[in-house]
Amino acid sequence: MKSNKRSGYLLLLPSVLLMGTFILFTVIKTITQSFYNIKIQTLQQGSEFIGLQNYINLFTDKYFMSSLRWTLEFTIYSVAIQTIVATGLAMLMKKKFRGQGIIRAIILLPWVIPAVIAGMMWTNMFGHYGLFNTLLLQSGLLSEPINFLGQTLTAKGAIIIVDIWKSTPYMSLLILAGLMGIPDEYYEAAKVDGASKIKQFFHITLPLLKSSLSITIMFRLISAMRSYGLVVSMTGGGPGSTTETAAMYAVNTFFRFGKTSYGSAIAVVMMIISLLLSLIFLKELMRKVDV
Repeated sequence: MKSNKRSGYLLLLPSVLLMGTFILFTVIKTITQSFYNIKIQTLQQGSEFIGLQNYINLFTDKYFMSSLRWTLEFTIYSVAIQTIVATGLAMLMKKKFRGQGIIRAIILLPWVIPAVIAGMMWTNMFGHYGLFNTLLLQSGLLSEPINFLGQTLTAKGAIIIVDIWKSTPYMSLLILAGLMGIPDEYYEAAKVDGASKIKQFFHITLPLLKSSLSITIMFRLISAMRSYGLVVSMTGGGPGSTTETAAMYAVNTFFRFGKTSYGSAIAVVMMIISLLLSLIFLKELMRKVDV
């Protein structure tokens, strides 16, 4: 038994070392660059060590603070709704019924569509002559089309809706894996004791799903905090820069404006926030479930 376990670790070792080396090198390089004043335009002139100045500038940068606020709002609203909807979908997919495979495939379809293509598709539906304006005009609820993606409030709402549609299937798939690991005997015993479906959910399903939910939420929090493709394809950060996420701001700063060190500092801050947010959220979730 110990020999098989040792062999398994040895087989995994090359992949772990390879991935770890690339990830570690990238993280160290990014952190190191953030302490310098490196710009693409003046790269040949060398770099100057400026310590924490990039980080000090970040928190007085109104564009970064605006993008950070929107990223946090987007992450919290999107992931909270996705968790509820994904749990319901996972429970539906677990049930055995005719056409179960087809229903599962339909539910998972949005997840396999690339973010940029999904964004372009929904942009057309939210457009001046898109599906939503057409339906609202024909039903008499509107007298003229709404510029959904041209107004801050509706643009943010549209992005959250599309992200929920796009990412919920991924969460439901992970939660489904957790549901499949719960023995049916528990539910059968609860039925014998006269427990309702609601009681079964809160006293059996939710406590035993705790670890799967924690992992799923952690993955989605980290993914949502670095949202880029969907927002770029839908609004490009507009109107103005009101829907520009922190990831978009980092990419634009690094590549478009050539501020390598400043862009690295943004990336480091976002990495720290993602880790802290994940830990806080998971700790709170596990505390509530234990209660």
